[in-house]
This record gives sequence, structure tokens and C-alpha cells, in this order.
Amino acid sequence: MKKLIAVFTAFLMICCLPLPVMAGNIVSGSRGTEVRRLQMNLNGLNYSAGAEDGIAGKQTVAAVRSFQSEAHLNGIAEVSRLVPDGIVGPATKEALRSIVSTLQKKLNALGYDAGTADGIYGAGTKAAVRRFQQAQGLSADGIAGPATRTALARASSSLKSRALSGWVKPIRKAILPVTGGRAFGASRSDGRKHAGIDWYVENGAGTPVYAMTDGVVQEYSYNTFYGGTGMISVKHPDGSVARYGEITPWVKAGTAVKKGQQIGVLKANNIDGGTMLHLELYMGTASGSLTVTGNRSYTYLSSAKYNRRKDLIDPTFLLGL
Repeated sequence: MKKLIAVFTAFLMICCLPLPVMAGNIVSGSRGTEVRRLQMNLNGLNYSAGAEDGIAGKQTVAAVRSFQSEAHLNGIAEVSRLVPDGIVGPATKEALRSIVSTLQKKLNALGYDAGTADGIYGAGTKAAVRRFQQAQGLSADGIAGPATRTALARASSSLKSRALSGWVKPIRKAILPVTGGRAFGASRSDGRKHAGIDWYVENGAGTPVYAMTDGVVQEYSYNTFYGGTGMISVKHPDGSVARYGEITPWVKAGTAVKKGQQIGVLKANNIDGGTMLHLELYMGTASGSLTVTGNRSYTYLSSAKYNRRKDLIDPTFLLGL
């Protein structure tokens, strides 16, 4: 009898142990790395899952139910309605992954560095969200709640999406691929990073350069930009600023320009004779000159020596115009 009782007691103890997550669903009592990632994502999206300890306790399960009830209303990604049963099956896992990866992609597209869009709300994503919140005047807690997601959707629509759907190409002649040293972030011999993209036109001196969208010219230089070339910067109605460099400008500071208007021509630099449009883009959330020598602090990019204003962003998406 004592032996039977001992066996039964051992059986009960095994049954009461937290369940490891294998390839199946996450349920109350599950534990492991997958549970911890679930908690990170839930907390990151403002669903309080408690400590990220890898154990699916009552608070985590309650957070899952809340997420399941509202997932289709997340504001940044298309997600089907979920059954709010507190069980994390394939549909709930995919919904979380989709929302977080979309969040990461939108942050990256706007010039914030959220890292790889892997669907995991890690430290890099949290830091990128915090930088975005600071720029938007939101509480910078690194948590992508409803207000932050709404602001992100609005910012994505007002810059990248709007540009790709409504702006025009600044160069209409064939350009060489924007790779290597012509790419954004390419290293320079003096230790700085390339602050724009170069639309290179072979033997292109005199090639027309057009305003991508409406705006007002802010900065103007006839021959003091790179290699004796000129530049202008144009501020757009949404606040963003484009800088057109290595040109002979046709318009000066204070001039209003229209989308598609010719604003200058390419000018060969006096260093290697190259002819290219050096194009930079700024969110417009900072003030002052676009060139800030030695600056390493950026709102939307990882720290690096771009020698530019802190609201500089990666303009590579403009190649899609």
C-alpha cells in the first residue's frame, strides 16, 4: 500500500509541473524560450504579461486573452479575428509575429534602426520605438501601445508611402546602380558615413534635376558643396526636407518650387569629374543647418559619424520612385 501511495504521489507531482513548450500550443503552465518571447511581444505591444520569465502564469494567460480580443484592431497589420481562449496556437503566434515584424519594418522604413524584422520585440526594437516616441512627442517608454501604433501608421503614410505614391523622380536619365560607395551609410576614408545616396549619371553634366514634390528652398550653395558643386535643400509641406547636392542650382533660398519643376542640372565635381545627384532626406523634426560636423547622435539612425543634423534618415526607398 505504501508503495502504491508513493507511486501515486509521484504521478501527481509530475502532472503539476509546468509544461515545456515543444512544437504545440502555449497554455497555462507552459515554460521555455518560446514563452519568454511571447511575454516580450505582449509587453512590447502594451499587453501586461508580467515578468519575462518564460513561465505562462495567470498574468501571461490574461494578457494573451486581451491580445486575442483586440489583435484585429492593432492599427498597423492585417490580422484576422482570434478566439480569446488564452491558448497560443498557430493563429495567435502568427498574429503576434506579423504585428511585431510589421512594426519593425515600418520603423526601419522611416529611418529608425529596429534591426532585423524577426517578429521578436527585443531590446533593439524597444530602443527604436523609444526614439520614434521622442520624435513624436509621446511618452518614450519603448512600448508600442495604441497611441504609438497610430502615430507610426500616420508617419509611415505621410513620408514613405506618400513619397512612393505621389513624388516624382529627381533624375529622369539612366543612372548607375546605387551600390558600394554610392549607397547610404558607406564608409569614407575620413571615418564618416555617407549621408545620402548618389544617383550617378555617366558623362551627365547638364542633366536636369527635378523637385520630387512641392516645397520651399531653404539652404542654397552655388559652388561650396562637394568638389566645387552646388546644392539646395527643399522643405516639404509635411515637414520633411530633401537636399539635392552636386548640382548647379537654378533656384535660391526662399523660392517656392512645384513637383516636377526643374531646379538645376548636374555639375561635374572637380575631384574626379563625377556627375551624380547626391540626395539626402530629413524628417524635419530638428532645426538648423543640415550639416553638423562630427555629430554622432541621431533620432532615427544608429550612432555614426554622418556629419549631419540629428533627424537624418535613410533615403534609399526613394529609388523606388
